Amino acid sequence: MPMGITHRTINTFVSVPLTGMGYLQLHRTTLECAVFLGGYTFATFLMNPDLDLESDGYKSWGLMRFYWWPYQKAFAHRSFFSHFPIISTILRIVYLLWLPILLLYFLGAAIQSSVRETVFDWVPGAFPYLIFLVAGMMFSDTLHFFLDITSTNLKKLLHFGKHRESFFEHHGESKRGRGKGYRRNSGYGWRNTARRR
Repeated sequence: MPMGITHRTINTFVSVPLTGMGYLQLHRTTLECAVFLGGYTFATFLMNPDLDLESDGYKSWGLMRFYWWPYQKAFAHRSFFSHFPIISTILRIVYLLWLPILLLYFLGAAIQSSVRETVFDWVPGAFPYLIFLVAGMMFSDTLHFFLDITSTNLKKLLHFGKHRESFFEHHGESKRGRGKGYRRNSGYGWRNTARRR
């Protein structure tokens, strides 16, 4: 698996041609491309799939990193729910919002009504840009996912054909059970390492 700095470096290099392609080839507006890049950058540096362990992304939250501690306990590293593209992105967005929603629940009906009116007034106009924001996050997470797969498969390919120690070889024991005190002697038979009296 690539280190966090590797993910960040590759994602950063990809962001420039990616944004340029969106602007020139897909004929998106400057604001749409900026929002997409903002979501892409946010996911790369702060809310990436490696939040399921103590990674660079996790540490980048500073004093707020405790917020992601339950997330780490809930999902194993590189599990389907923490790494698979699109699904993992949506789950992290939902997780990010659970505390504000919970706080809003306890703030009372008056504040809830005010927030609800603000959201309903703001969302219709901002919705297209929210799509670009989330799309940028999903693209960053997808690149992260495929980089992990490529790195894993490359390591397997490089190690293919190499001799792998058996459990008995690793622990210095015979498959037939040579008894306590016997270990391999540099690959040339066995020697008794039991202390002589």
